[in-house]
Amino acid sequence: MQFLKDIFSFIQSFSELDYLLYFAVLVLIILVVSLIHIIKNGEDEIEETKESNDLKEIANHLETKKPLEVELTDYEMEQEEKAIISYDELLEKSKQGNILYDEEKKSDDLSIKKINLDALTEERKEEKQVGFSNYEREEEFLKTLKALNQLLN
Repeated sequence: MQFLKDIFSFIQSFSELDYLLYFAVLVLIILVVSLIHIIKNGEDEIEETKESNDLKEIANHLETKKPLEVELTDYEMEQEEKAIISYDELLEKSKQGNILYDEEKKSDDLSIKKINLDALTEERKEEKQVGFSNYEREEEFLKTLKALNQLLN
């Protein structure tokens, strides 16, 4: 019984400020524990969503997905025919890989490739063919611009 009397006398010795401080500390402890609980449950939910987005599923989806067929208007068809390089040619060039690999290692479902960095920095020695088929038209255009410049001055 003496123990309970000591505790009771200790509690009676508190002032109102002491009660307020102990209550504030108790509320802070409860808030910190609940915050830790919320953060822990949030991380679990993030891990679950990461697991559901399996990389194989995404890769398979991208491989099986066909590009949308675009219907061109008459004007767009005309521009496509007059273009120096067509959209289809650009798509074909983008499919051609220019990256050279030195070695390749496979572990489980993962393929690790070492890129040949020297081949990336070397300039490709491709001769560009320059066409002068429109040279006459360019000369006419230049003469017309000069005449216009003289008229404006």
